[in-house]
Amino acid sequence: MSFKEQKQFIYAFTIIAAGGLLFFLFKPFLPNKIFAEQLNSNKIVVDSLMLEAMKMEQDKSEESLFVKDSLIHKKSTIIEDSSKASLPDSEKKIAIPVKSNYRFIDVNDFNYNLIQEADSLGKYVLPKSKTLTTYNGKENLERFFEKLYELEKSTEGNVRIAYYGDSMIDGDLIVQDFRSALQTRFGGRGVGFVPITSESARSRYSIKHYTSGNWNTKNFMKGRADSIPYGINGAVHFSQDSTAGLKLLASGIKNSYRLNSPRLYYGKGNPNAAIQIKIDKDSLMQTIELNGTRSLNTATLSPKNSKRVELDFSQAQGLPIYGVDFSNDSGVHVDGFSKRGNSGLPLSLLHTAQMKEFDKTLSYDLIILQFGANVLTRKSKNYSWYSSRMSKVVAHLKKSFPEADILILGTADRGTKIGDLIKTDSSVVKLLRSQQIYAANTNSGFMSLFHLMGGENSASVWNDHKYMNNDYTHFSPQGSQKIGRMIYRELMNDYDAFAKARSQQTEEIEKNLEKEPAALQVTDSLKVKNDSLQN
Repeated sequence: MSFKEQKQFIYAFTIIAAGGLLFFLFKPFLPNKIFAEQLNSNKIVVDSLMLEAMKMEQDKSEESLFVKDSLIHKKSTIIEDSSKASLPDSEKKIAIPVKSNYRFIDVNDFNYNLIQEADSLGKYVLPKSKTLTTYNGKENLERFFEKLYELEKSTEGNVRIAYYGDSMIDGDLIVQDFRSALQTRFGGRGVGFVPITSESARSRYSIKHYTSGNWNTKNFMKGRADSIPYGINGAVHFSQDSTAGLKLLASGIKNSYRLNSPRLYYGKGNPNAAIQIKIDKDSLMQTIELNGTRSLNTATLSPKNSKRVELDFSQAQGLPIYGVDFSNDSGVHVDGFSKRGNSGLPLSLLHTAQMKEFDKTLSYDLIILQFGANVLTRKSKNYSWYSSRMSKVVAHLKKSFPEADILILGTADRGTKIGDLIKTDSSVVKLLRSQQIYAANTNSGFMSLFHLMGGENSASVWNDHKYMNNDYTHFSPQGSQKIGRMIYRELMNDYDAFAKARSQQTEEIEKNLEKEPAALQVTDSLKVKNDSLQN
């Protein structure tokens, strides 16, 4: 090495060493939360209604500030939330009414520095679920529980659930195991309603569906469009020409080994539209005309329980096509409706009249809402704006599906790198609280995935056990199966308590009915005796 090269090396080494020393000296003064191990929120596509709501909230906050004596003060028109007394002033106020007879989750209820228990080998043990001691609203699910009770006792009839969510249930994850568990106990076969296509169509395990030819899909993620007849899942599909086709294959999920009694849902449009249907390996294709005149029409594709269904659409341009339902004639059926980037707010764009048409044939008894992952990608001092708007969404759903109860699933834990550890960000609990509040304000049931996972700092442990992906937000396929079964068991705990009380009530009624004839006999005998004495 020449003298010049030695000099350059020494110079470079000195700079690197000085930089390392400066970093070490100033590390205590640097922010703890850096290089978060999570998805880049700027790359996540979220629905336009959430972006609009956050902008309105930001503008509202800016307008509510005024300068006095060179200090910035908040206007005093915001409702105080006394449960946040130990929080910074900026986080003590919430702008929505809270039902005072309920207790809600609070950010101060948790230890964010909690170190989870480890086994003898140093591996963290999966934490046990925490009991939710605050509002759960299970009394608001009694209509649904009554339908389950009647089904379990008679083994006849149908109970149907619509399960709406974001990317957490993409590809039927979570939902498929929740569905399978319910069908194992209460009966029922089939994967339920399947849209013509979706982002996860080819990766979905519970059913495989492939489109061919030219399709144009419109959905509610881009905002308001009153002229678009959205379907039950917030989307509608249009064939662009006569090359459009659809192929569906049964998969290996328990209770969904067959494509049960396929039925097509479509709207009003081209009276010349038709489909050619091929079932399994049949050499002959059946033709069905799609000339329904209502805003929502159905066509039974086959009475069989098949393994394969192929559809070719002819002259169907301009005809709204929604999807195919696979359900047998009794038991529990669960429709999974996922959309990546969905905050839940676009559900307000579902047309009430059209949803009532869907409800006439599908007859929903419970609607589950699992949202929050996308809301957490946008930081907020509190999520009162979200709670307020989702309250309106739930009111809209209740108007559209008047016979259905509503169950809100609170957000799961989400890990963020703070210092050298993956911890729960307090924003997770803030969002969880807002979800619980809007559940209470709308008389809905509430279940906390955060508590089911084990509470604070559980995401990192779930990741260690391969139950959560490396974004510390989304469950892995194994984790989705686990949390799906946990949701089922939690719901069944409440149902079993209801069923026990219901059975006791029935027994008491029957006992009272048995006593009535005996009482009547005593009364009659006394009357005869009195008559004889009088004579």
